[in-house]
Amino acid sequence: MEKLEIERSRFKTFFLILGAIVFVIAGIFMIKSSDTDLFEKIMGGIGILFFGAAIPIGIKKLITNENALVLSKRCLIIEPNSNKKHVLPWDKIIGFEEIRIKGAKIINIKVSNPHEWVNREPNPIKRKMMQFNLNNYGTPFNITSTGLNVSHKKLLENLNSFLEKQS
Repeated sequence: MEKLEIERSRFKTFFLILGAIVFVIAGIFMIKSSDTDLFEKIMGGIGILFFGAAIPIGIKKLITNENALVLSKRCLIIEPNSNKKHVLPWDKIIGFEEIRIKGAKIINIKVSNPHEWVNREPNPIKRKMMQFNLNNYGTPFNITSTGLNVSHKKLLENLNSFLEKQS
């Protein structure tokens, strides 16, 4: 296999957008309800801001339906069509590890010299998130099949297959 492009699932993306809309509506009811306390009103406002911002992002991803991952003979590319693209050469990838957080399956991408990757990130917010991942999970990179057009099991199989071919 020369190259494998993994797209986002339009079906899953659509339902993620619907979920965000439900949380925005719940946030509005929390703010408008007269019997909620200040803490609940603040949480409602935070929910509206967070999930409200996720809606246009989700709609953009639904319309463009770009690749989320590209696996090639030379490298793994995360978010290949965006400005937050990460190109991970196979010789820098040590392996993949599956973890579960609250039932969600996540694939950690173990890389050599992870601090180098964190220090290379120009965006301070993304750098902090990568540092958090590194401190808690031992790697700055992780991916999940949520929203992708592939199952978690198949994604992990493809990643391991491409890594083995490069070893």
